[in-house]
Amino acid sequence: MASVVAMASLVGAGGVRATENGLATYPVGVNTVLDGILPPPGATQFYNYTEYNFSNKFAGADGKSSVPGFHSEVLVDAPRVVHTWGPTLGPFTFSSGIVVPLFHLHVDVPGASGTRSALGDIIVHPLMVGYSNPSHTLFAFISPDVGLPTGSYSVNRVANTGLNTYAFEPNLSVTWFPNSEWEISGLAQIEFNSPNHATDYHSGDVATLDWLVGYSVTKSFQLGVQGYFLKQVTDDTVNGQTAPNDGFRGQEIGIGPQLRYDLGPASAIVFKYQHEFAVRNRPQGERLWVEVSFPIR
Repeated sequence: MASVVAMASLVGAGGVRATENGLATYPVGVNTVLDGILPPPGATQFYNYTEYNFSNKFAGADGKSSVPGFHSEVLVDAPRVVHTWGPTLGPFTFSSGIVVPLFHLHVDVPGASGTRSALGDIIVHPLMVGYSNPSHTLFAFISPDVGLPTGSYSVNRVANTGLNTYAFEPNLSVTWFPNSEWEISGLAQIEFNSPNHATDYHSGDVATLDWLVGYSVTKSFQLGVQGYFLKQVTDDTVNGQTAPNDGFRGQEIGIGPQLRYDLGPASAIVFKYQHEFAVRNRPQGERLWVEVSFPIR
């Protein structure tokens, strides 16, 4: 599964942008299910991703709490549709898709709080190029995803559901079946963001790796361990100058269990939990997910 939701933009009190550079359009940790598999030619697949994310800590550059009284709760529901076009080129297929995230967000920071329910930043998959080997044990695709600034945003609000930036998110997704019981899946991506012209803030480039190691207990039921690693690789800038705290580079690691139950051909429901640690310059908390997929044509 590819990019799904845009995380909410959190704004500190007094106009200080406490966490603008701590968040990215890509929802880290979402891609832990059959990552490299796209619908077959001529087919359309529906996905729905629901995430509840809560945090009582905003970690600073040393990993310690840097915003006293910080608290956030984010509930996201993000429907996604992917269609694979009929023409193929040897083992390669061509797909397109869109993700439309809907947010309910609550944020507390020193001296202020806010709640908002609104559209987030839409993500478009303009052309996903897929591949599978002849034995159908290896699947992969590349996708130049684009995040659009469609989410609700105001520079004067405590809580925003959009980042007010464009994002370019080239990624590679792979699924490998060493045998009939085991699945190894992952997504590697780097995100490039445009400046936020309302604040003259430009977030640095962010690299992400989502992964899964899953074992099929039965033909329909899989148990897995999954997680993610996020590392910001360039500095944030403000008015063209490096942001305080050595560029305010973010980092985050998450890990947890995953359960997948196959409901039928190309249909499944997934439950997973992710505990966050080794976090730098980002909110730190826990994530709960429910993900559903089925063909619609």
